[in-house]
Amino acid sequence: MMQIRKHGALCAPVLLAFMFCTSPCLAGSVSVSDAWIRALPDNLPAGGYFTLHNDTDKSVTLTGASSPACGMLMLHQSVETSGMSSMNDVPRVEVAPGATLSFAPGGYHLMCMEPTALLKQGATVPVTLDFGDGSKTAVEFSVRSASGR
Repeated sequence: MMQIRKHGALCAPVLLAFMFCTSPCLAGSVSVSDAWIRALPDNLPAGGYFTLHNDTDKSVTLTGASSPACGMLMLHQSVETSGMSSMNDVPRVEVAPGATLSFAPGGYHLMCMEPTALLKQGATVPVTLDFGDGSKTAVEFSVRSASGR
C-alpha cells in the first residue's frame, strides 16, 4: 500500500544528477532505497518496488522508467473500488517536498512487460527513473523470487 510520511532532516549532501548505485541511491536530493523487482516464470509481467524520498523543498514528479531487463517498463497503481481490484497505468507520480513514497505490492509499482533474460532471480538489473524536470536517476534493482526473497 502507498505510504507517505514527512521527514524533516536532510539525509545526504547533493550528489551528481546521474549515477549508478546500489540501495540507497542519491541523485541530487532525491533518494531511492530498497529497490527490487519480482522474477516470474514464463515471461509474465513483473512488478518493481522501491522507496522514493524527496528531500528537496519542491515537489518531484516521477514520469517514467526504463530498463534493458524489460521490453517496456510502466508506472502503475493498484486500486480497490467497490471490492474490485484493478491495476491502472499512471502517467506520473508526484512526491511532495520532504515526503517518502513507497512503491509496494498493492499500491504504486513499476510494471515490467516482456521481461528479458536479464530478469533472473539473484541478479541485479539497471533501471532508469525519469523525472518531470528532465533529470534521470539510474538504480540497480535486485531480482527476487515471486515471494519477494
